[in-house]
Amino acid sequence: MRYFLKKTTPSKKGTYIQIYQSGYIPGKGGRNKSYKAIGYVSDLIAKGIKEPIKYAQELVDELNESLGPSREAKIGDAEYSLNLGHFIIKSMLDYLEPDEMLNLMSINKRFSFNLSDFVRSMIYAQIINPASKHKAFERVIPGIYGAETFSYDQILDTVNYIGGDYQKYFELFNLQIAKKWKRHTSNLLFDCTNYYFEVDFPKDERQYGPSKEERHLPIIGQALLLDEYQIPIGMSMYPGNQSEKPELRKNIENLKKRFDIKGRVVQIADKGLNCAKNIYSAVKEANDGYIFSKSAHGKSLPKLEKDWILLEDNEFNVWHDVCDSKGNLYYRYKEWVDVFDYSFTDDNGDKITFKTKEKRVVTYTPSLARKQRIQIEKQIEKARNMTTIRQVCKEDYGDSIKYVKFITNDKEGNKITPVPMMNEDKIREDLAYAGYNLLVTSEWKKKATEIYSAYHSLWRIEESFRVMKTYLEARPVYLQKIDSLYGHFTICYLTLTILRLLELKVFNDELSIGQIVDFIRDYNITKTMDGNYVNTAHTSEALVAIKKRFALAKLDNLNLNKKSADNILNAELYFD
Repeated sequence: MRYFLKKTTPSKKGTYIQIYQSGYIPGKGGRNKSYKAIGYVSDLIAKGIKEPIKYAQELVDELNESLGPSREAKIGDAEYSLNLGHFIIKSMLDYLEPDEMLNLMSINKRFSFNLSDFVRSMIYAQIINPASKHKAFERVIPGIYGAETFSYDQILDTVNYIGGDYQKYFELFNLQIAKKWKRHTSNLLFDCTNYYFEVDFPKDERQYGPSKEERHLPIIGQALLLDEYQIPIGMSMYPGNQSEKPELRKNIENLKKRFDIKGRVVQIADKGLNCAKNIYSAVKEANDGYIFSKSAHGKSLPKLEKDWILLEDNEFNVWHDVCDSKGNLYYRYKEWVDVFDYSFTDDNGDKITFKTKEKRVVTYTPSLARKQRIQIEKQIEKARNMTTIRQVCKEDYGDSIKYVKFITNDKEGNKITPVPMMNEDKIREDLAYAGYNLLVTSEWKKKATEIYSAYHSLWRIEESFRVMKTYLEARPVYLQKIDSLYGHFTICYLTLTILRLLELKVFNDELSIGQIVDFIRDYNITKTMDGNYVNTAHTSEALVAIKKRFALAKLDNLNLNKKSADNILNAELYFD
């Protein structure tokens, strides 16, 4: 679209000038329409405008300059291209109905806007184009069809406000989810991750750029809890340079208090539970259970257990095969129930010793064995090549350092320059244990296959972190205040929760989060001069599934009028 000056002579009064707007209407071609009437040249001269034609042309030039060189019918332009794919996020928020509670939560703050509108717009923006809060204000939110907009200061202040009490937002959404679906908390999935993020610097420093070291500090840790059906149920943040192990019990205890969970909770974790203090807290103090993995090789596992892992079949040690539908071996397993001893030092410095009954389940997976042996062989080869270079430092070996030992004394015991040699014992051990995985659980009455299945549902929580870090780009974030950081991660967490509900509850795991996000980002409409919209989205498996699920006949139409666009925006969720 551009502007131009039109001159006509409609009467004896002489030349009449107008500003016209030119553009393209799909199906009709190029069209021009009057934008603004300037008037007769004679009348303008009488009003004191000496050069009316020049004056009018300057107005046209200003209008065209305000458009910029890339504004002409460009898809993605905030004024003409708007995202409408967020309607499926809106439909889930409408279904959960958190608005009233959100607005009541902020009643003392006296915002000039509804907090619910703010949370919605930020969730939409985090999916459509995750970026800095300034870009969200300047480009992203204004380009979302039907979304409320906010000033940059309002965005910064409100994100900071949310972060100051972020656990309440998780509680609110859990309450709303529980009204629609039963929350299953007999098993909980737990894991932690770290985020490296960038921090806002003063304007002059941003101009020249801080050092590389400055741009990767500080670190923040995130502990995430999913319920038995892999729906997020809790999150906490902590300094990334601290151990994640204490966070497990903090999350469980906070969850029980906030949601009045009386029953027994089985904690499933890839890490964070593997310490005597957490085991004691779970089985002795809280009467909870646990399932976690333990390295099948290395120094942390007692020799008795290490030897048991490699034992072949006998009357007390029976391996069981689990095959796939074609009869191929999927994995093997065996189990062992016994009473095990634990000890730890409490916060007062006292040593606590206790016994507890546990089940050990060891599995052997051929595909995992092949993968691990390939990795081991690569590291061994790298280490063997490097040991021939005497000047190499330990750091140069990388991960292969575990297969190298450094001789610092000669046969007489005299100190010498360290000489690298291959650690053949470590090589034999790692190759022998390739493919094995050891699970430890308090649930000794459960079948080994049930324990295996429960543990392997952890991939969902690993996927949740990938969604946060890739699709939602939770890092880096350009914020300075700790509450603002927490507020940013709260928005990301709520976004993940909505996406997971859509994936599992609406589409029954037939559409992945990736497909849902790609659809949302792709489904844009471009405004035309006649007030209608051109649908620029591409046909995809997700679009077909969403069209059917929401009963939207015009979802893939090329031309949409405002009523059709509004009908899509306000589509409601219905369940069979």
